[in-house]
Amino acid sequence: MFSDFKIRSFTAAGLAFLSFLALYLGHFFLKVFIFSLSAILFFEWMRIISQTQWIIRGLIALVFSSFVYFTDGYTALDLLFIISGSIIISSFSAYFSISALLSCFGFIYILTSLCFLEYLRNFENGLLAILLIISTIIISDVSGYVFGKYFSGPKIFKKISPNKTYSGFFASITLGTLWFSTLSIIYSIHEPIIFIVIGFFIVVFSITGDLLISYLKRKANLKDSGIILPGHGGLFDRGDSIISVFFILLPLAILMGRLDNPIKIILG
Repeated sequence: MFSDFKIRSFTAAGLAFLSFLALYLGHFFLKVFIFSLSAILFFEWMRIISQTQWIIRGLIALVFSSFVYFTDGYTALDLLFIISGSIIISSFSAYFSISALLSCFGFIYILTSLCFLEYLRNFENGLLAILLIISTIIISDVSGYVFGKYFSGPKIFKKISPNKTYSGFFASITLGTLWFSTLSIIYSIHEPIIFIVIGFFIVVFSITGDLLISYLKRKANLKDSGIILPGHGGLFDRGDSIISVFFILLPLAILMGRLDNPIKIILG
């Protein structure tokens, strides 16, 4: 058991270091890092959806995403690549009686999330905003796990994620929001009620992302999304909450008219 804990700790530390280094350096280093993450996430998603032709579907997603990542900025041409990739993935999936909707959604879900993360990083204070978001997700996730284990109690999502309890769920919501609010007092110029709402929003969608992957894995009768992270499983097993939050931030930025500078949503 102690050996397993050491493996998990080393893996988590290594992933955290690589992630922070890529975010800190930005530019081409971040592009390569995000592209590498996408490759793993595409294959994991396609395998979770169906183990039929999942490698080919993952490769199609990877090819079209590479055009988006390695072009200069985000333009209408990138939208064309996304649409084309979605059509081909959907058609290929439908031909083999695989859910075209879920395969297509996974391609857009992963690509949009990681592209928006990179987009945020390019702004002034982008690194700070990203670290605020990710640290809030981590605090929320750890709080839910610790309180759920310690206090146990009734299960809240029995059919989707049977290990989640009411105590863990409310701890996750409360402490995650409190963490974001506390840091926002230092770094944000929003009114207090605003950063409480933003923190709550981040935590809720991080939990939603976790539940989505838990549901899909349970439906596919899979314990882990993959094997890339020793002691943890797949990349989705650790990054599901982060992917969902950055995915939902894009439409939020559009709706709020902040796409020109989405940092203002987080920091004001």
